[in-house]
Amino acid sequence: MQELIQFIRQQLVLCLRLLELLQQQRSALVHTEPAAVGGLTKDIEIVVIDLNRLEKQRQEFLRRHHSGDAAQWLAKQPPGLEKSMAEQLLAKQAAVLDRLKEASGSNMAYLSNNMTYIDYNINVLTGTAAGVTYGQPDAGRQDSVQGNKMFEANV
Repeated sequence: MQELIQFIRQQLVLCLRLLELLQQQRSALVHTEPAAVGGLTKDIEIVVIDLNRLEKQRQEFLRRHHSGDAAQWLAKQPPGLEKSMAEQLLAKQAAVLDRLKEASGSNMAYLSNNMTYIDYNINVLTGTAAGVTYGQPDAGRQDSVQGNKMFEANV
């Protein structure tokens, strides 16, 4: 039981660190600091690698105990202080994972909106379609947009 509690604690610490890094990344994205975003992305990658390593160890522990899920394994254990502690840690971990999903989703939405803005500005400046954001090419339609000749040699 102590081994599982240790895995959950370590994962919880890493998840909280990841959440902190994602919030810093969002701030760097908002303030348009590409160097900071790059550094934070590398830090996030390191934390995710550590989380994956811990998850593999936890899965190995559960496989040794013939269980597929930590909650199922805990349900089979006799009541006690360690069991309640592990259940509380799992609940905290689930809450942090939900916050991570939300933070990651908002960062992705922010990046998507920025890409849409960049595509729009490229379209305005060059008179071409910079991406699939502004409609799919239609064979029977004639627009003032020049199609996919954005980097034409004649320019």
